Amino acid sequence: MSRTPDTHRPLSRRGLLAGIGALGALGAAGLTGCSTPAPAEGRAGGATEIGTINFYNNVLGEESQKAAWQTAVDGWQKRSGRTVKPVIYPYDQASTQLALAARSGDFTGVGQAGPWQVLVPTGILADVSDLAAGMSLPTRTVDSLRVDGKLYYLPVNASGIGMVCDGRIADEVGLRSGLSVEDFAAALERIRKQDGKLVPYAAVTKNPDLKDAVHWMWGWGSPVVTDSLEVTIGDAESVAAVSWYKQLQDAGLTKSGVARGDARILFGRGQAVVYDDAPLARKFVTTNGGSAELVAAIRPLERPRAKGAPSCNRFWGSGLFCSAGKGERTSKDFIAYVAGDLSAATALYQQSALAPADAKVAAQVPGLAQDAFQNDFRTEVADHARAAAWDRLASYAQIDTAIGDGVAAIMAGQSQVQSGLNALRKKVEDILAQNA
Repeated sequence: MSRTPDTHRPLSRRGLLAGIGALGALGAAGLTGCSTPAPAEGRAGGATEIGTINFYNNVLGEESQKAAWQTAVDGWQKRSGRTVKPVIYPYDQASTQLALAARSGDFTGVGQAGPWQVLVPTGILADVSDLAAGMSLPTRTVDSLRVDGKLYYLPVNASGIGMVCDGRIADEVGLRSGLSVEDFAAALERIRKQDGKLVPYAAVTKNPDLKDAVHWMWGWGSPVVTDSLEVTIGDAESVAAVSWYKQLQDAGLTKSGVARGDARILFGRGQAVVYDDAPLARKFVTTNGGSAELVAAIRPLERPRAKGAPSCNRFWGSGLFCSAGKGERTSKDFIAYVAGDLSAATALYQQSALAPADAKVAAQVPGLAQDAFQNDFRTEVADHARAAAWDRLASYAQIDTAIGDGVAAIMAGQSQVQSGLNALRKKVEDILAQNA
């Protein structure tokens, strides 16, 4: 299951336009003029320094992350004597804002999270492989994000979407890491019989988060999309995985119509025993009114295994990318600071519950070594996480949406598992064909 995408297949201009299709004519037309390689200053030897860099982000506009990231920004400005100019937008507007910046030629500086993939074909991004080479980052994650051998996105945090549970109830019913999918379902059944008001597993059962079906298909042995971008959705393994997932819902062990936000609320209120989330899960329990007892009892679970196959989780993390050429050296210095400076990493951990991706830095962050939840999340979830083969493509969001829509129709009973997955395979193949 340690597959990584084909890193030698370059993205095309058609792939870029497919990836930003949702932006409408404005975004697509705007980027058309930017789809040629970057000018000479953006290539080897053309990197320069500037006094002020833009910081395209959503984190400085979110209460849960603003303070930590502002601390990192302030720390770098003080150390470097340079200035950061924030360009803040809501997360769901990232594609539009980055497309407009690329179109206008104003993308000079650093971008956070966001759909960096759609900017790769424009030639305006810098290769940050040199930064990664000096850090202790998870190799499988970094390699899976390379495009034609280059790394345009440096993970600041690297983890996965994994299971967490209320340890108090889990202990009573024998719910633990290392279970088979059959034993896991049996434990959920014991929860249901013990208290019919509880949702044993608040699994995602509706969009926009049903891309969660991917790690279950992986766990049954289906690549979903191979390294060479061949779609295997609809094979025996993916059918078995989705059939099992729907059977949990039909048996009342999961609940229909649940999105990630709903699951967080159910779990935080003590109305669910298990759900899937990022390593911020403990923080979400607090923000959703969870009791101190629940906060103390929450713990990660290794995803149950099918027929002895490896446990798999979808990669989750945040990172930074930057423009090539003008200001590149300044932008890279900022990225290196946020990802590798101990004070910046400490702020992100203490204020936003985000552990650094760099293992050497993580080992020095005060309190992190004693944080049982974060350390267990790493071993039970992050160590089993990987990026999908399409995560480096400009059309990654389209593929995730298609998978979510296809599985949602099956969960709602609008299509049978085999026929629904066959139709989904065709849809994903069509999206990938646009990258040819």
